[in-house]
Amino acid sequence: MLSPGFHTPSPLNNRPETTVTSKDKLTVKLFNLFFEIEFFIKVAVACTLVQQLIYWLSNKFHFDFTAEVLLYWLIGSVSFYSIGIFIEKVLKTNQTWRERFNVRVKKVREQPFPEFTAKGILVGEIKSLAAAAIILYLAPEVHRGNSWLLNFGWFFARIIVADFCFYVTHRLFHQKFLQDIHLKHHEFLDSSSFVAGHKSLLEYAIVTIADVLPVFVFGYDITQLCAWTAIGNAYNLEGHSSLSIFFIDSDFHDLHHSRFKGNYGIQGFWDRIFNTLNHPTKKPGIMFPAAALEKNFLKPSCKNIDNGN
Repeated sequence: MLSPGFHTPSPLNNRPETTVTSKDKLTVKLFNLFFEIEFFIKVAVACTLVQQLIYWLSNKFHFDFTAEVLLYWLIGSVSFYSIGIFIEKVLKTNQTWRERFNVRVKKVREQPFPEFTAKGILVGEIKSLAAAAIILYLAPEVHRGNSWLLNFGWFFARIIVADFCFYVTHRLFHQKFLQDIHLKHHEFLDSSSFVAGHKSLLEYAIVTIADVLPVFVFGYDITQLCAWTAIGNAYNLEGHSSLSIFFIDSDFHDLHHSRFKGNYGIQGFWDRIFNTLNHPTKKPGIMFPAAALEKNFLKPSCKNIDNGN
């Protein structure tokens, strides 16, 4: 009979503790870098493909200032509504697709996005048209042609810089002295695609300036600018949809809406650097090779490092 205070050792207690080595930590950092860079590469490739298409369709035409403004505005508006409606009314209304693409882990109270009104759409389009006119009027025009490599390089650098600019402005929005500007966007914990555009006029102006800042410095090519706004709408709408379709490989932004702090970037690259990351749940699959490789090849002990343990 055992004396009080003693217990029979279990097999679990006899297991040697798993030692996490410096090599394991380096492996995790490399996987995380691959995970974030994958998003940048996807955006750059998608933008390049769309730019090539726009260039091919428009190369024989001469666009004056008014035509460029209308083209830029039209592509932005059509892509925003068409992609958003496809996600909300096609993918999310189909139970099989919704469950397949769902990336939400933290459950929140349902908040259906309000129906669009004619007044709301009209005000939004006037705002978008005015923004397009101001941007093209102030930014110098350049012509970068249809080189695949040049355009890919431009878009790859562009998304990294845009992510940094968004990170800085978004993090500032969460400071007390600027928080009121951003509160309208956070009226929804149950984020849906069109929450991406649910923001105050002042926030819209600041975020738009931050997004196009490189254009004011390096000039705009209208085919690049149109491709950028179309793909930007795609990943922004997907990022707010709680689905993981092509660009968005985790519940990164979903966590931002449910916790109201951390995850200030478009994706986690800058949050990892500045230590503001709420560790997301990654979505492995054929569209997300970085997460799939990590799931299959990373040791369990290394996964604990990535989860902040």
